[in-house]
Parts: sequence; C-alpha cells; structure tokens
Amino acid sequence: MIQRLKQLGPGLIVTAAFIGPGTVITASRAGATYGYALMWAVVFSVIATLVLQEMAARLGIVARVGLGGALRSTFPHPVARFGVIALVLSAILVGNAAFEMGNISGAAMGLGTAFGWDARICALAIGAFALILLAGGAYRVIEKVLIVLVGVMSITFLVTAVLVRPSLAEWLPSLVTPHLPEGSLTMVIALIGTTVVPYNLFLHAGAVQKKWTADQPVDRSLAHSRFDTLFSIVLGGLITSAIVACAASAFFAKGISIDSPAAMAEQLEPLAGPAARYLFA
Repeated sequence: MIQRLKQLGPGLIVTAAFIGPGTVITASRAGATYGYALMWAVVFSVIATLVLQEMAARLGIVARVGLGGALRSTFPHPVARFGVIALVLSAILVGNAAFEMGNISGAAMGLGTAFGWDARICALAIGAFALILLAGGAYRVIEKVLIVLVGVMSITFLVTAVLVRPSLAEWLPSLVTPHLPEGSLTMVIALIGTTVVPYNLFLHAGAVQKKWTADQPVDRSLAHSRFDTLFSIVLGGLITSAIVACAASAFFAKGISIDSPAAMAEQLEPLAGPAARYLFA
C-alpha cells in the first residue's frame, strides 16, 4: 500500500484540477441553499469522472498517445476529422474557458476578501502565475504543488465536516436518492460540470506517460494508474461532499444565505476560528 501511495500523481493532478475555486463555490452554494439534497449529484459526477478518466489514462499508458492524437488516428476521413476537431475546440474554447474563468475569478475573490486586494489585479496575477508555471513544463514541480494543495483541502474540509457533526440521517439517504428540489436543476448541472471537466481527459492521457514511461511493464503501470485514479477521484468526491456538508450545517440549517466569499469562509470557523477567511482564501 505504501508503494502504491508513492506512485500517486496524475490522478491527484486531475483532482486538483476539478477541486478548484469553482467547485468550492458551487458546492458551498449547493449546501447552503439545498442542504444535503444534492449529494446524489456529487456521487453521480464522481462515478462519471472515474469512468472517463480511467479510459483516458489507459489510452496514454497502452497506446502511448494523447487524446488528441487518438482522435486524429481514429477519424481519418477529412469530414469526420473536421467534425471531431470542431467538437474538441468547442469543448476547450467554450467549456474550459468558462471553467477557468470561474477558477481564476473565484481565487481572486478569495484573496481580495482575505487581504483587501483589488480582485481584478489578483485575477491578472493568478493568471500570470499559472502561465509561468505551465510554460516551465516542470511536471514534477506541478505535481508536487498540486498534491500539497489537495492534501491541505482534504484535511481542511474533511476535518471540518467531522467537527460540525452533519446529520447522517439526512446525508446518507441523499447520496443514493436522486431528488430535485424546486429551482435546483442549474445547481445540479453546475456540480456535475465542475467535476467532469473536458481538459482533464487530455491532461490525464498525457500525464500518465510522464509518470509511467514506456520502458516500464504495461501491466504494472496500469495497476498503479488505476489505483491512482480511483484513490484520487474518490478523494475529490469526498472533499466536495464535505464542502456541501459544511455549508449545509453552517448556513442551510440556520436559514442563512451566502452573499459573498467572506460569508462562505464561515463554514471553516469550527476548525480555524478567526483565521477561517485566510484558510478559505
């Protein structure tokens, strides 16, 4: 087990990619507005993500190609290839642009709320930092940074969820019983959309090739990759569920509405006290 934990990497990068500011804000609003009623949507999105990411990782390890390369070779006919390229570009340019705008604006609001900085300047700084980090191409550095972030978020929200003592009688049934409270459809789509992320499929197929190189036995690489994917995606689902539970206990149970990032930070007060807004940022 220790050896397998040491092999974690690409899956945690995927988890860090979907457990970003957008997910934190969406899950917080879901819990504050609907309590535990939308937990089933988190479970559904985790299962869907597991299936898709495992396929992407298998593609990278066995075929040693990225998702883009696989699409090009699978659809050689010019018309079909054009249609696939158009579909991929729409997913990346529209879907990912919206997702990333949510991430950057959410992070900027968090920093602005905690430290009183201009959110617009924070957004530019965060975008520039991300560009520099990615342009450097240092996979090991990015992997380690994101693993640390996932670890901090896991401890923060899971421990807080335990401290607030969520109602298991409400929480557990909502995990397996689909229910749409009035006006919740958009929130369900948001919960799924911030977990099943198109660019993660491209990211995963490429990252596994750097983690498990072609000179390693394929069977062993697949086994490590599947454990990495299962462990990481389920951990991401637990974090999202914990955020919903924290918000449900802090806001929904008390009839309080969320109107700012500063208000969202209150859900971490059982763990961090006055420092909650800094930790949340």
